[in-house]
Amino acid sequence: MKRTIVALVAFFMCFATSFAQLTIGGKRMAYDKRSNTYLLTVPRSAYGSSLTLPIAIDDTVSWMIIGSSQVRTSVEFPLVDGEVNYPILFSHNKNLTTAKIRFTYHPILCLTGDFNAEYSIGQVQITEPDSSQTVDLRARIKWAGGTTLYDWIEKHNYHIKFIDEYGEKLDLSFFGLRKDNHWRLDAGIVDMLRFRNKVAHGIWAGFDSKPYYAESQPEARNYSRGEHVEMFLNGEYMGFFDMAEFLDRKQMKLKKYDETTGTFRGLMWKGKEVTRQTLFSRDSVVVDTVERWCGFDIMYPDFDDVYPTDYSVLNRAINFVATSDDSTFAEHVGEYFDLPVLADYYVFIQMLFAIDNSSKNIIWGCYNSALDQKLTLSVWDLEATVGQHWYDGQGYYHASEIQPENDLETCRFTALSRSKLFMRLKQVPAFWQRVMDRYWELRNTVLDPDSLIARYQATFDVLRTSGALERERERWTGSRDLANRQLDFQGELDYLSDWIRRRVNYLDHNTFAIYLLGDANGDGLVTISDVTLIIDYLLTDDGSALTAINADVDLDGNITIADVTALIDMLLVG
Repeated sequence: MKRTIVALVAFFMCFATSFAQLTIGGKRMAYDKRSNTYLLTVPRSAYGSSLTLPIAIDDTVSWMIIGSSQVRTSVEFPLVDGEVNYPILFSHNKNLTTAKIRFTYHPILCLTGDFNAEYSIGQVQITEPDSSQTVDLRARIKWAGGTTLYDWIEKHNYHIKFIDEYGEKLDLSFFGLRKDNHWRLDAGIVDMLRFRNKVAHGIWAGFDSKPYYAESQPEARNYSRGEHVEMFLNGEYMGFFDMAEFLDRKQMKLKKYDETTGTFRGLMWKGKEVTRQTLFSRDSVVVDTVERWCGFDIMYPDFDDVYPTDYSVLNRAINFVATSDDSTFAEHVGEYFDLPVLADYYVFIQMLFAIDNSSKNIIWGCYNSALDQKLTLSVWDLEATVGQHWYDGQGYYHASEIQPENDLETCRFTALSRSKLFMRLKQVPAFWQRVMDRYWELRNTVLDPDSLIARYQATFDVLRTSGALERERERWTGSRDLANRQLDFQGELDYLSDWIRRRVNYLDHNTFAIYLLGDANGDGLVTISDVTLIIDYLLTDDGSALTAINADVDLDGNITIADVTALIDMLLVG
C-alpha cells in the first residue's frame, strides 16, 4: 500500500495544484497552500485501522482519485495514521490537480483575517475529531503576550474573543472545558519542545493549591486548562497550539464588580515588567487612570468597562512588604497574602527553575476587597522553565546558568533574589517550615522525577503519534523565530528528562535539604559504619554509596579526613 502511494505521488507531481473544498465525514478539511496538503481530523480510535467516510466534493471538481481508487460519494482509507499521506488526483475547473491528505486526531482551528496587536474581527472554523461537522464562528482576535507582539515574529500567540452576529459576547465551551468567550492560543514560540508551558500549568494544577476563599468558592481554579489544536491562518498551516482557558476573574471565582453601587470587589493584576513595585520593594503614588501602573496591568475589572480603576489594594500590600519591620512583617504578613499558595508557588518556581516568574508573569488576585484585601496568586507564561531560556539567541539556549545544579535566586536571568516579598518570607520560620513540609509532601507525588518526566513524555507521545510533531518540525525548524536552529523534539525531551532528575537531586540536597549530619550512608543513623564509608570514599574516590551532604561533618563544603575526625568525636561524645 505504501509503495503504491509513493508511486502515485511521483506520478502526480507533473500536474498543477489548486485548492478545492472537500468535506469528508461532514467536516471541511483544512488546506495548507504552502505544502499543498489537506488535513483531516478523525477520532483517535480510528488510528491504526481502516476508515470509510462519506465525501462531498464541490461543483468545480468533475472526478477524483484518492490513493488508488476513484471516489464519488464515499472514500476508504485503508490505514489511518499520523505518518500516512494519501495522494489525491482530481479534475478541478477542467485542470488536472494533485494534492495529499494527512490525518490528525487533534481539533483543527482555522483563522481568517488580518491580525496584529489590536483586536480585529476575524472568521474562525473549528473542527473537533469526534464531531461530524465544522463550526463557523466570528471573533475579535489579536496577538497575545510580549514575545510575539513584534511584526517580525512568524508564529504568534493569540487572544480570541468569540462574538455573535450582533457583535455581542458569545460564550462557548470546547474540549469539555469551561464555557466562556475568551480563549488563548499559545504558540510555544521560544520553547524548543513547544509544550513546556502547557505541561507546567498541569504540574501547578497537580499541586492542588487552593486559594484562601476555596471553602466558599469550591470551583475556583488558579490555573488554566487547554487542549492542543492544529492551526491554520489564512490558508497556511501554522503548527500546533495550546488552546487554553483564559485565567481571569471567572476562572478564579473572584467577586464581580458591583455596577449598581460602583463598589470594587474582586480585583486582578498581572506583573508585566520587573519594577520596584512588582518586586514589592517600594510603593508608589497610585494612578488609577492608567491601564498599566508601575509594571502591573489591570486584568479585572476590565479597564474599558470600569474607569478609573483601583490599585490601592495592591499598593497597600507593596507598602507593607517594603516598609514594615521584621516583627510586624512576621506577625501580620498572613493578613496581606495567601501564604499556603505563596509557599506552593515558591516550591513550584524552584522546581521548574522558572527564571521569568518571580516578579513578572505572576497574576495577583483579591477575592473581595470590600471584605478583606488579602492577595492570592496564580501562574502564567511558563515557557522559560526546566532548562529553557526566555530568549533563543545562540548564547542563551541551554545556557550554563539555567542548568539544574544552579541556585535560582542567584541566577542573573531571574529577579527572585530582588523580590523583597519572597526574600522576607524566607526569613519567617513558620513560612519556611511550610515550604519545607510542602516540598517533601509533594516530593513523593507530583514532584517525583518519574512523575514529572511522565507528564512531558505523555504529551510528547500524543503529539508524535498524531503526526503533529513532524508537521511542526517541517513548518518551523530553522525558522527566524528559533534563531535558525533545528527542531529536535526527541533530543530536547532527552535533555529535559536528564535536567529534571538532576534538578530534583539538587533540591533534595541543597535548597530543601533535610539531613542528618554524619549519616554518610543515609540509613538514618550515625554509627561507626559511617566512619568506614567516608574513609573508603577518601581511599577510592567512589562516592556512589555516599550521602555527601551528611558526610560533610565540619560543614566546610569538602569531604576530607577532617570530617572523619569530627565524626569520631561526635560518636565518642554522643
